[in-house]
Amino acid sequence: MKITLFLLLSTLPLLIFCTCTNDHKNAAQMTVDFEWEQIDKGSQENPEIRLTGVPEGAKRFLVSMVDLNLKGFDHGSGYADNDGSGIIARGALKGNYNGPDPPFPDMKHSYEISVMALDDKGNVIGFGKNAKVFLFYDTK
Repeated sequence: MKITLFLLLSTLPLLIFCTCTNDHKNAAQMTVDFEWEQIDKGSQENPEIRLTGVPEGAKRFLVSMVDLNLKGFDHGSGYADNDGSGIIARGALKGNYNGPDPPFPDMKHSYEISVMALDDKGNVIGFGKNAKVFLFYDTK
């Protein structure tokens, strides 16, 4: 039972993403901003994500991240309900999010966070993305 529930919850963001009835090309443009901290390395918690231009009617956000240096590595995705603040709080994403994780200390990787705003029917009504460099340094 626990495994079934885990699988359902971990695949829900992908199901939502795949069943959206329109793509983001016609969606309202949002701006996405965030800052990396060292605690984000490999974390299952997202950084705080600040959004502007969130369209009226947005009920939920779907967030995904890609490593622009290693596009083959899946960092997963997650979702959060829209509370109207324009902020997705640190650690608020539900799903299968994996934070930035460059393979070696002092290695810079650029990570792009994309956010889709979904209405109550799962249609994409807003989209934005932003990329920032994460530099992991070994403090040992």
